[in-house]
Amino acid sequence: DVWSLGCTVVEMLSGCHPWPDADNQWSAIFAIARTTTGPPVPEDVSDQARDFLAYCFKVDAAERLSASELLQHPFVAGTDRAMEQARTTTALHHSM
Repeated sequence: DVWSLGCTVVEMLSGCHPWPDADNQWSAIFAIARTTTGPPVPEDVSDQARDFLAYCFKVDAAERLSASELLQHPFVAGTDRAMEQARTTTALHHSM
């Protein structure tokens, strides 16, 4: 689901699980149950990442964007261009 996607993005951005103060599964479950905002977002992430995560962590699931809508978000949509540029650059280097 979209909430779990947001948690995965936080983990990828920070290098640790979304609730770093939770020292076991049960404390993480209780932290999730008590939250009104989602997990802490690393302070050094871009504004686009922060906005993307805000949509993922809407407590009311009806207010969250769908996966299809999130694919159009600039945080994700811009990666297609970046990946294509990386492939082109790699292909040029291998052809030399």
